[in-house]
Amino acid sequence: MSQFEINQKSQCCGGEEFDYDGGKKIGEKCIKVPEVIGRNNCQTLVECVIPFPEQYPAVEIKDIHKEVRDLIVHVCKNKVLINGILHKNINYKTYEGKCDFYCGYQKYDSYYGDVRHVAVNIPFACFIEVPGARPGDDFEIEYADVEDSCEIDILEDPIWEKGSVKQYKKLREKVIVKIDLKVLRHIQITVKPEKCNICP
Repeated sequence: MSQFEINQKSQCCGGEEFDYDGGKKIGEKCIKVPEVIGRNNCQTLVECVIPFPEQYPAVEIKDIHKEVRDLIVHVCKNKVLINGILHKNINYKTYEGKCDFYCGYQKYDSYYGDVRHVAVNIPFACFIEVPGARPGDDFEIEYADVEDSCEIDILEDPIWEKGSVKQYKKLREKVIVKIDLKVLRHIQITVKPEKCNICP
């Protein structure tokens, strides 16, 4: 808080009037500050089977972009309940046909296709133990994301067609969503400003 954010003359909560510019009276001031009641985290396994469009089965997964969004948080007695959405955008390769590929005089098997994508929203829920928390407390989410170091992607339901590349109808994915959160409660404290110790 800078002295420019404070009126030159203010009536203190339970204290005397003080004047920063005049410096004659320095009184006590009652302010509200957030107190950290506790912090903790939850980890939840999110598993889903994602079908590809029937006319565009997958040959290979190119990449998967994941985002935790739309979090709804309820602070209860000693616990915090969390609901959210895991958004996934899956880019994958498809097969459309074969083509001739030569390196020198050697002919190699080759095929071509497009890169397509499928987007899905998967709901999830978890809870966090925070001793001392109670309804009405505030909260702050410090981290909400997918643990990239631990995920499994499995292509399922293969299509076997003679002379074609192996294609798949579905993707099964398992990921861990982690959320770090702290619970806050605003409390009143009394401070006594000093003329020679005002934050710039």
